Amino acid sequence: MSFSLLSLRWRLIWSLILLQVVVGLLVMGGFLWLAWSLGRVVDETGQATVESIQRALTRGPEGQLMTEPTSALRRLQKADPQFWFIVLDDRGGQLRHGEIPSTYLRLLDALDDTERMAIDPETDGTRPKARFERVESRAGPVAVMAQTGGPLTVENTIKGTGIAFLFLVAPMALVTCLGVILATPFVVKRGLKGVVATAEHAESIDVHERTTRLPLAQVASEIRPLVNAVNRAFDRLNEGYDRQERFLADAAHELRTPITTLQIHLEGLPNDPLKMKLMQASARLATLAEQLLDLQRLDHGLSLDQQVELKSLCERVAADIAPLAIRSRCTLSVDAPQPLTVRGDAPSLERALTNLIQNAIEHGGAGCDIRVRLCEPSCIEVLDSGPGIPEADRERVVAPFHRLVPRGRGAGLGLHLVAEVARLHRGQLSIGSSESGGAKMRLELMNLVDA
Repeated sequence: MSFSLLSLRWRLIWSLILLQVVVGLLVMGGFLWLAWSLGRVVDETGQATVESIQRALTRGPEGQLMTEPTSALRRLQKADPQFWFIVLDDRGGQLRHGEIPSTYLRLLDALDDTERMAIDPETDGTRPKARFERVESRAGPVAVMAQTGGPLTVENTIKGTGIAFLFLVAPMALVTCLGVILATPFVVKRGLKGVVATAEHAESIDVHERTTRLPLAQVASEIRPLVNAVNRAFDRLNEGYDRQERFLADAAHELRTPITTLQIHLEGLPNDPLKMKLMQASARLATLAEQLLDLQRLDHGLSLDQQVELKSLCERVAADIAPLAIRSRCTLSVDAPQPLTVRGDAPSLERALTNLIQNAIEHGGAGCDIRVRLCEPSCIEVLDSGPGIPEADRERVVAPFHRLVPRGRGAGLGLHLVAEVARLHRGQLSIGSSESGGAKMRLELMNLVDA
């Protein structure tokens, strides 16, 4: 059983144990206060009374027995004006106080060999009970017989209460505490069963399934406000994502028309270095607009019912992007020895492969050798002879808007879109090094069908 200050189980255990101790003390204190107020906190056995007399005994100037007016003795005398006691020493001397019943005087002669005795005269109807005891005092060894039922001192009351707590309350509290320690984990586990189920459901929530919410079926009423707050937070996040998607989609649509117009005007300019730079800039803008639209389309899901032939797809994409490779003085080749067919979405796969080739052209540099390779069972690889991607950056480059070069020309969306397409096809995008030391982008697709 692990111990933690933040554990709900241990908080409950300690709270329950503390509650039992406090309630026990309050109950005992209440009974004690009631008994004290009713005058029932008395010395039933007479032991404390005999001790008070013992401490007060002394010898007078002529050796006679006498008592000093101690506070304890005065309290006994004040509580009961008819309080009595008798003291006998071994010299035959005696000291009397109060009116001693004749019944007890007659008993003194029969108690010569008795060390102590509690006298309970129920049968003869005598009112007070008495105690007989032989004790050592400052006046020497004496025999004391005294009336019982006198009031206890505060010290003796606390001492008696402590003894009663130790022998009566403490054992029951100990057994109860052991029961609490053993039972609380099961009670907590049972009580938090709904919370555990809700946590497991939260762990299984897919970030792309924005309509999923935490269930309230088995959640305790005390936890429901937290679950409701989390669900409302999901709703607010969903609204924020929707606004962001609408903004990106609207911005991309609005950008397409002026970019197309710009490209038409650029085509009519004389061929010179400035035209080449402007054409490259407009191409990047067009690519960015298309990538934003691709993000929107991917968020709304894909239809994966089409049979896509990967060899023809690679050749078609390579032919479409060849002019861009030529302008960048790069070589582009396709290595697809045999047809491979997968079940998926052809437009998204074309955009993914286009992004991979554009990424190789962008980062491979002038004169880069780019090769598109089709591998069994359903994998497309794009390899280049450029500087490659450092191993420490290979996981981060797929994040949206992440660029290896902060001031690079790309927007940082290409590889993120490829990774999303791979995920939707139940595959993955892995990044490694090519045989020439450049980058190797491996797009694995898991929806393989027989050709």
